[in-house]
Amino acid sequence: MRVLPFACAAGLCAVALARAVEPAPHDARAGERLFVGEARLQNGGAPCLACHAIAGHGLAWSASFGPDLSDVRASYDAGALDALLADVQLPSMEPVYRGHALTPEERAHVTAFLLEPRAVPPEAGSQGRLALLAGAVALALLGLFLLVSRRRMPPVRAALRARLARAPGKAGSR
Repeated sequence: MRVLPFACAAGLCAVALARAVEPAPHDARAGERLFVGEARLQNGGAPCLACHAIAGHGLAWSASFGPDLSDVRASYDAGALDALLADVQLPSMEPVYRGHALTPEERAHVTAFLLEPRAVPPEAGSQGRLALLAGAVALALLGLFLLVSRRRMPPVRAALRARLARAPGKAGSR
């Protein structure tokens, strides 16, 4: 009968140790920090945002090298994304991450972030509208500058020269 309390205690210790060794749940916020570069990747790889855009981070059309990943959920599940990040075979990504592979924990966090629901990326014509709006703001600021500069005081140097020219006996001395 004395063995039973020890067996129960050993079982409870085993369960507690198993829970302590369990991997941490996938943290989408940690994945977001890794994606945008707020947290460094352990093996020194580049942050995803260096090439990819995603809704909610910068301009969604700003991805200059890789595709926008805002709707990656429609094409991939967690297992497929993890496999893609574990063994990068895309020709454009392979040189960047050669020797700088993501750790399993980093992959899990980035995958959790990428699979989060998010807003739909802007439509294709939004970039032209942004350029038009920026041009209109620039023209408005230029017009305001021209309006204000017409009312400025005459240059100080011209006023000083006029005063020196009127002063008797001071024209030749400097």
